Amino acid sequence: MFPMREDDVHEIECDEALTEVFSILGKRWSGLILGTLLQRPARFGELARAIDGITESMLSTRLDELQGAGLVEREVIEGPPLATRYRLTPAGRGLQPALLALARWAERHLLRAGARR
Repeated sequence: MFPMREDDVHEIECDEALTEVFSILGKRWSGLILGTLLQRPARFGELARAIDGITESMLSTRLDELQGAGLVEREVIEGPPLATRYRLTPAGRGLQPALLALARWAERHLLRAGARR
């Protein structure tokens, strides 16, 4: 993906890598789950409480998808009580610079813009 000048006459196309990453991160809640797990591994209930508005069903669905994408891993903690903890894989942790950059961008362009309204 390379920036082009406005007067460039080449046909434009959607970048394959961006298409792939946004097929995962573009789903509601996925980025928030990953961003929360950047702080530390967490149990299912901790994630449900930390991410305001997500249902347990949706959290379960998104965690399954993120596991399937190789970004999150699930660990069963022997009880009692039996618990499940989620952590980022090395690939998931590799998203940290991008997620932090998105957060900084949102602070400058979305949160401050919203305060001006």
